[in-house]
Amino acid sequence: MTSSAVLHEPDQRTRALRDLYLGLLDWRVWSFLGAHDIRQRYRRSTLGPLWLALGMAVNVASIGLIWSTLFNLKAHEFVPHLCLGMMVWNLILGMCSEGCMSFISAGGYITQTNRPLSTYVLWVAWRNVLIAAHTFLVYIGVAAAFQIWPTAQTLAVIPGTALMLLSTTWLPLTLGILSARYRDLPQIIQSILTVLFFITPVLWRSEQLGERAYIAEWNPLTHIIDLVRAPLLGEPLSPFTWGMALATAILGWGLALYLFARYRQRIPYWL
Repeated sequence: MTSSAVLHEPDQRTRALRDLYLGLLDWRVWSFLGAHDIRQRYRRSTLGPLWLALGMAVNVASIGLIWSTLFNLKAHEFVPHLCLGMMVWNLILGMCSEGCMSFISAGGYITQTNRPLSTYVLWVAWRNVLIAAHTFLVYIGVAAAFQIWPTAQTLAVIPGTALMLLSTTWLPLTLGILSARYRDLPQIIQSILTVLFFITPVLWRSEQLGERAYIAEWNPLTHIIDLVRAPLLGEPLSPFTWGMALATAILGWGLALYLFARYRQRIPYWL
Protein backbone atom coordinates (compact mmCIF):
# COMPACT_ATOMS: atom_id res chain seq x y z
CA MET A 1 0.00 0.00 0.00
CA THR A 2 2.78 2.39 0.94
CA SER A 3 4.91 1.51 -2.07
CA SER A 4 1.92 2.01 -4.38
CA ALA A 5 1.27 5.46 -2.91
CA VAL A 6 4.93 6.37 -3.38
CA LEU A 7 4.82 5.25 -7.01
CA HIS A 8 1.82 7.46 -7.68
CA GLU A 9 3.28 10.62 -6.10
CA PRO A 10 5.23 11.83 -9.20
CA ASP A 11 2.11 11.25 -11.31
CA GLN A 12 0.04 13.34 -8.88
CA ARG A 13 2.56 16.18 -8.97
CA THR A 14 2.61 16.09 -12.77
CA ARG A 15 -1.19 16.26 -12.94
CA ALA A 16 -1.28 19.12 -10.45
CA LEU A 17 1.31 21.11 -12.43
CA ARG A 18 -0.58 20.36 -15.64
CA ASP A 19 -3.78 21.63 -14.01
CA LEU A 20 -2.04 24.91 -13.13
CA TYR A 21 -0.66 25.20 -16.66
CA LEU A 22 -4.07 24.59 -18.22
CA GLY A 23 -5.59 27.04 -15.76
CA LEU A 24 -3.22 29.75 -16.95
CA LEU A 25 -4.16 28.94 -20.56
CA ASP A 26 -7.80 29.35 -19.50
CA TRP A 27 -7.15 33.07 -18.93
CA ARG A 28 -10.05 34.19 -21.09
CA VAL A 29 -12.48 32.50 -18.70
CA TRP A 30 -11.10 33.62 -15.32
CA SER A 31 -10.26 37.13 -16.51
CA PHE A 32 -13.81 37.57 -17.86
CA LEU A 33 -15.40 36.14 -14.72
CA GLY A 34 -13.28 38.32 -12.43
CA ALA A 35 -14.21 41.50 -14.30
CA HIS A 36 -17.85 40.35 -14.54
CA ASP A 37 -18.06 39.94 -10.75
CA ILE A 38 -17.02 43.55 -10.23
CA ARG A 39 -19.42 44.84 -12.88
CA GLN A 40 -22.28 42.88 -11.35
CA ARG A 41 -21.49 44.12 -7.85
CA TYR A 42 -22.02 47.73 -8.98
CA ARG A 43 -24.61 47.09 -11.67
CA ARG A 44 -26.88 50.08 -12.38
CA SER A 45 -24.98 52.33 -9.96
CA THR A 46 -23.89 55.74 -11.22
CA LEU A 47 -20.17 55.44 -10.42
CA GLY A 48 -19.90 51.70 -10.97
CA PRO A 49 -16.55 50.19 -9.90
CA LEU A 50 -15.29 53.67 -9.01
CA TRP A 51 -17.11 53.12 -5.71
CA LEU A 52 -14.11 50.92 -4.82
CA ALA A 53 -11.82 53.92 -5.11
CA LEU A 54 -14.29 56.26 -3.40
CA GLY A 55 -14.71 53.96 -0.40
CA MET A 56 -10.96 53.66 -0.06
CA ALA A 57 -10.56 57.45 -0.33
CA VAL A 58 -13.05 58.02 2.49
CA ASN A 59 -11.26 55.54 4.74
CA VAL A 60 -7.83 57.00 4.05
CA ALA A 61 -9.03 60.58 4.56
CA SER A 62 -10.84 59.87 7.83
CA ILE A 63 -8.18 57.62 9.37
CA GLY A 64 -5.40 59.88 8.14
CA LEU A 65 -7.00 62.96 9.71
CA ILE A 66 -7.75 61.30 13.06
CA TRP A 67 -4.47 59.37 13.41
CA SER A 68 -2.26 62.30 12.41
CA THR A 69 -4.07 64.48 14.95
CA LEU A 70 -4.08 61.94 17.81
CA PHE A 71 -0.44 60.90 17.43
CA ASN A 72 0.95 64.20 16.17
CA LEU A 73 2.05 62.72 12.83
CA LYS A 74 2.97 64.67 9.72
CA ALA A 75 0.10 64.22 7.27
CA HIS A 76 2.33 64.40 4.18
CA GLU A 77 4.29 61.39 5.47
CA PHE A 78 1.56 59.39 7.16
CA VAL A 79 -1.32 59.58 4.65
CA PRO A 80 0.61 58.16 1.65
CA HIS A 81 2.05 55.45 3.94
CA LEU A 82 -1.47 54.62 5.13
CA CYS A 83 -2.98 54.68 1.64
CA LEU A 84 -0.50 52.20 0.15
CA GLY A 85 -0.58 50.03 3.24
CA MET A 86 -4.37 49.73 3.09
CA MET A 87 -4.30 49.07 -0.65
CA VAL A 88 -1.98 46.06 -0.34
CA TRP A 89 -3.58 44.88 2.91
CA ASN A 90 -7.01 44.80 1.25
CA LEU A 91 -5.50 42.71 -1.54
CA ILE A 92 -4.09 40.23 1.01
CA LEU A 93 -7.41 40.26 2.88
CA GLY A 94 -9.31 39.43 -0.29
CA MET A 95 -6.87 36.68 -1.26
CA CYS A 96 -7.42 35.08 2.15
CA SER A 97 -11.13 35.60 2.87
CA GLU A 98 -12.36 35.08 -0.70
CA GLY A 99 -9.67 32.49 -1.29
CA CYS A 100 -11.22 30.31 1.39
CA MET A 101 -14.34 30.14 -0.78
CA SER A 102 -12.57 29.68 -4.13
CA PHE A 103 -13.71 26.06 -4.54
CA ILE A 104 -16.80 26.15 -2.32
CA SER A 105 -18.44 29.05 -4.20
CA ALA A 106 -17.58 27.42 -7.55
CA GLY A 107 -18.97 24.05 -6.48
CA GLY A 108 -21.66 24.10 -9.16
CA TYR A 109 -19.11 24.67 -11.93
CA ILE A 110 -16.68 22.09 -10.56
CA THR A 111 -19.24 19.29 -10.29
CA GLN A 112 -20.86 19.99 -13.67
CA THR A 113 -18.05 21.09 -16.00
CA ASN A 114 -14.63 19.76 -16.85
CA ARG A 115 -12.28 22.69 -16.36
CA PRO A 116 -8.92 22.92 -14.55
CA LEU A 117 -9.50 23.48 -10.84
CA SER A 118 -6.85 26.19 -10.86
CA THR A 119 -9.17 28.27 -13.07
CA TYR A 120 -11.36 28.98 -10.04
CA VAL A 121 -8.36 29.99 -7.95
CA LEU A 122 -7.15 32.36 -10.67
CA TRP A 123 -10.68 33.76 -10.88
CA VAL A 124 -10.52 34.81 -7.22
CA ALA A 125 -6.94 36.12 -7.53
CA TRP A 126 -7.71 38.17 -10.65
CA ARG A 127 -10.83 39.69 -9.10
CA ASN A 128 -8.79 40.95 -6.16
CA VAL A 129 -6.03 42.27 -8.40
CA LEU A 130 -8.63 44.28 -10.33
CA ILE A 131 -10.02 45.68 -7.08
CA ALA A 132 -6.49 46.70 -6.01
CA ALA A 133 -5.99 48.39 -9.39
CA HIS A 134 -9.12 50.48 -8.82
CA THR A 135 -8.01 51.51 -5.33
CA PHE A 136 -4.60 52.53 -6.70
CA LEU A 137 -6.39 55.55 -8.15
CA VAL A 138 -6.64 56.84 -4.59
CA TYR A 139 -2.87 56.81 -4.21
CA ILE A 140 -2.51 58.78 -7.46
CA GLY A 141 -4.73 61.45 -5.93
CA VAL A 142 -2.79 61.37 -2.64
CA ALA A 143 0.54 61.60 -4.47
CA ALA A 144 -0.69 64.60 -6.44
CA ALA A 145 -2.04 66.28 -3.29
CA PHE A 146 1.22 65.85 -1.35
CA GLN A 147 3.50 66.32 -4.38
CA ILE A 148 5.13 62.89 -4.31
CA TRP A 149 6.99 62.52 -7.61
CA PRO A 150 8.61 59.39 -9.10
CA THR A 151 12.30 58.87 -8.41
CA ALA A 152 14.88 56.28 -9.39
CA GLN A 153 13.67 54.16 -6.45
CA THR A 154 10.17 54.06 -7.95
CA LEU A 155 11.26 51.65 -10.69
CA ALA A 156 11.69 48.95 -8.04
CA VAL A 157 7.87 48.82 -7.80
CA ILE A 158 7.80 46.73 -11.02
CA PRO A 159 9.71 43.68 -9.71
CA GLY A 160 8.29 44.45 -6.25
CA THR A 161 4.70 44.13 -7.49
CA ALA A 162 5.54 40.90 -9.33
CA LEU A 163 7.05 39.39 -6.17
CA MET A 164 4.17 40.70 -4.06
CA LEU A 165 1.68 38.88 -6.30
CA LEU A 166 3.82 35.74 -6.23
CA SER A 167 3.84 35.96 -2.43
CA THR A 168 0.04 36.21 -2.15
CA THR A 169 -1.52 34.23 -5.02
CA TRP A 170 -0.76 30.89 -3.35
CA LEU A 171 -3.20 31.80 -0.58
CA PRO A 172 -6.46 31.18 -2.53
CA LEU A 173 -5.17 27.76 -3.62
CA THR A 174 -4.02 26.64 -0.17
CA LEU A 175 -6.96 28.06 1.78
CA GLY A 176 -9.42 26.95 -0.89
CA ILE A 177 -8.32 23.32 -0.53
CA LEU A 178 -8.31 23.38 3.27
CA SER A 179 -11.65 25.20 3.51
CA ALA A 180 -13.32 22.74 1.14
CA ARG A 181 -12.36 20.00 3.60
CA TYR A 182 -12.77 21.92 6.88
CA ARG A 183 -15.74 24.29 6.67
CA ASP A 184 -14.93 26.06 9.93
CA LEU A 185 -11.66 27.36 8.51
CA PRO A 186 -13.05 30.54 6.86
CA GLN A 187 -14.27 31.80 10.26
CA ILE A 188 -10.92 30.95 11.85
CA ILE A 189 -9.07 32.79 9.07
CA GLN A 190 -11.23 35.89 9.62
CA SER A 191 -10.26 35.95 13.30
CA ILE A 192 -6.58 35.48 12.47
CA LEU A 193 -6.68 38.29 9.90
CA THR A 194 -8.10 40.67 12.50
CA VAL A 195 -5.10 40.00 14.76
CA LEU A 196 -2.63 40.23 11.87
CA PHE A 197 -4.02 43.62 10.85
CA PHE A 198 -3.05 45.14 14.20
CA ILE A 199 0.46 43.61 14.29
CA THR A 200 1.23 44.61 10.69
CA PRO A 201 2.39 48.20 10.02
CA VAL A 202 -0.60 49.38 8.03
CA LEU A 203 -1.88 52.09 10.40
CA TRP A 204 1.52 52.68 11.97
CA ARG A 205 5.24 52.59 11.19
CA SER A 206 7.70 49.95 12.36
CA GLU A 207 9.86 52.60 14.04
CA GLN A 208 7.01 53.49 16.38
CA LEU A 209 7.48 50.15 18.18
CA GLY A 210 10.91 51.19 19.40
CA GLU A 211 12.77 48.26 20.90
CA ARG A 212 9.92 45.95 19.91
CA ALA A 213 10.28 46.70 16.21
CA TYR A 214 11.22 43.05 15.72
CA ILE A 215 7.47 42.29 15.81
CA ALA A 216 7.14 44.04 12.47
CA GLU A 217 10.56 43.03 11.13
CA TRP A 218 9.83 39.30 11.39
CA ASN A 219 6.29 39.64 10.10
CA PRO A 220 6.29 38.53 6.41
CA LEU A 221 3.28 40.74 5.69
CA THR A 222 5.36 43.81 6.55
CA HIS A 223 7.79 43.04 3.74
CA ILE A 224 5.10 42.01 1.26
CA ILE A 225 3.44 45.42 1.75
CA ASP A 226 6.78 47.23 1.57
CA LEU A 227 7.50 45.69 -1.85
CA VAL A 228 4.96 48.15 -3.24
CA ARG A 229 4.84 50.86 -0.60
CA ALA A 230 8.54 51.64 -0.22
CA PRO A 231 9.34 52.27 -3.93
CA LEU A 232 6.25 54.44 -4.44
CA LEU A 233 7.29 56.53 -1.44
CA GLY A 234 10.82 56.87 -2.80
CA GLU A 235 12.35 54.59 -0.18
CA PRO A 236 14.88 51.84 -0.99
CA LEU A 237 14.00 48.18 -0.54
CA SER A 238 16.39 46.37 1.77
CA PRO A 239 17.85 42.94 0.89
CA PHE A 240 16.07 41.61 4.00
CA THR A 241 12.70 42.67 2.54
CA TRP A 242 13.46 40.96 -0.77
CA GLY A 243 14.63 37.85 1.07
CA MET A 244 11.61 37.62 3.38
CA ALA A 245 9.14 38.09 0.51
CA LEU A 246 10.95 35.57 -1.68
CA ALA A 247 11.07 33.03 1.15
CA THR A 248 7.33 33.55 1.72
CA ALA A 249 6.63 32.95 -1.97
CA ILE A 250 8.76 29.79 -2.13
CA LEU A 251 7.42 28.26 1.08
CA GLY A 252 3.83 29.28 0.29
CA TRP A 253 3.85 27.85 -3.22
CA GLY A 254 5.65 24.75 -1.98
CA LEU A 255 2.82 24.13 0.50
CA ALA A 256 0.15 24.97 -2.09
CA LEU A 257 1.58 22.59 -4.68
CA TYR A 258 1.96 19.81 -2.11
CA LEU A 259 -1.68 20.13 -1.03
CA PHE A 260 -2.92 20.48 -4.61
CA ALA A 261 -1.03 17.40 -5.78
CA ARG A 262 -2.20 15.34 -2.81
CA TYR A 263 -5.86 16.40 -2.60
CA ARG A 264 -6.79 17.74 -6.06
CA GLN A 265 -8.85 14.67 -6.97
CA ARG A 266 -10.78 14.81 -3.70
CA ILE A 267 -11.94 18.42 -3.97
CA PRO A 268 -15.10 17.69 -6.07
CA TYR A 269 -16.18 15.07 -3.50
CA TRP A 270 -15.73 17.53 -0.62
CA LEU A 271 -18.12 19.95 -2.30
